[in-house]
Amino acid sequence: MKKKKNSNKKEEKDKLELQIQELANTIDSIEDEKLEITNQLKRALADYQNLEKNTEKFLRLRFLQTKKNLVENIIPVTDSLSIALSSKKDLEMNKKTMSWVDGISASIENLEKVLADIGLTKFIPKKGEKFDPEIHEAVTTVEEGKKEHIFDVIQPGYRLDNVLIRPARVVVSK
Repeated sequence: MKKKKNSNKKEEKDKLELQIQELANTIDSIEDEKLEITNQLKRALADYQNLEKNTEKFLRLRFLQTKKNLVENIIPVTDSLSIALSSKKDLEMNKKTMSWVDGISASIENLEKVLADIGLTKFIPKKGEKFDPEIHEAVTTVEEGKKEHIFDVIQPGYRLDNVLIRPARVVVSK
């Protein structure tokens, strides 16, 4: 009888050890799964943060491109208004024409102020200034004046947020 009792105890002990081993394996499996889920969560969080940064960068670039497109379409309008204003010397100036000239001049000033508020700056090189191909475009050359210097200015240049949008168009001395 004692043998049977010992045999039962050994069986129970073996059974309990087996259950303990199974539980330990289950715990290990759950720990591995927890680690995998934690790593997936960290990767997902990093991906989300990268997405946020990329989206912000994309939106900023899109805004700048839209702003650039807008000013590139408006610059010819300001050029046309300036040409119209410069024709005042060919007009007989009476009270009505003077009002027209003042209206065009005020419109140009207002438009330039609005454009300056969004970051557009106009630059007009001075005659006699050294020609710089980075910011000037030589439309033609003349034999007069100091070599490689600006002889005359045809159109002003423009920068948007310190990025050249249009070089100043100039006549250069050879």
